[in-house]
Amino acid sequence: MSNEVSVIGQVKNFLSQDSVKQRFNEVLGSKAPQFMASITNAIQANKQLQECVPSTIMSAAFVAASYDLPIDSNLGFSALVPYKDYKNKVTNAQFQMMYKGFVQLAIRSGAYENMNVSEVYEDELETYNPITGELKLVTDFSKCTQRKEGKKDKVVGFYAWFKLLTGFRKELYMTVDECRNHAIQYSASYKQDLNKGWSSSKWTTDFDSMARKTVLKLLLSRWGVLSVDMQRAIQDDQKVYSDELQEGEYADNKEVKEDAPNPFVPQGSEVEHDPNE
Repeated sequence: MSNEVSVIGQVKNFLSQDSVKQRFNEVLGSKAPQFMASITNAIQANKQLQECVPSTIMSAAFVAASYDLPIDSNLGFSALVPYKDYKNKVTNAQFQMMYKGFVQLAIRSGAYENMNVSEVYEDELETYNPITGELKLVTDFSKCTQRKEGKKDKVVGFYAWFKLLTGFRKELYMTVDECRNHAIQYSASYKQDLNKGWSSSKWTTDFDSMARKTVLKLLLSRWGVLSVDMQRAIQDDQKVYSDELQEGEYADNKEVKEDAPNPFVPQGSEVEHDPNE
């Protein structure tokens, strides 16, 4: 409890400073007071955030504010996510984009007519060709019952698609195993969870949400029209910012990034960053 009071108290001290208020007002205008209140609400609702270095909480929150995205994880736009740095024996807060956040930024860009991302159940899938990427879903969903019955163990993959105003359409499907292998390759905390039976990674505690985000993020980064904010969001996703790390650091994949190609940057793209989920 004392640590909770300490962290919330320090964050409240930050929020009471005129310079901090000014920064939030500059990016959010009249929305600033409500957003600033949501920071302390997020800490109170998450015991792991109550263990985080306060400055990383503030930095992650300001990144979210710069995109005008709420940080209530229940809304699905963005979140402040604790990450345990076992080497340095501290817990930092990461800024994490969620799939609705990417959809929101895409809508704001004005380039997209429509898009969606969803899990696919076994009785909804007819065929999938992993070589061509072609996917065929059933035409009569009234006969499909697994989604209605909430049978999560029958989810076989995740599907995202978009259509630009120009008429260009693209889709991406990944099986559950492909999503899991992606997480193992790019998330050190998920690998650790699997090895030690822990639940420290969002891939462990909310696999479906992370898989939806990853499929959509891969689709957009490979074939989408990326606004400046969308490029920034791809870079900022899951970074930890602190006084020592002005440019931020991808804490969750430090151990694997040397051997892993960057899945979120198409060849020739100017967006350069480390993969992290």
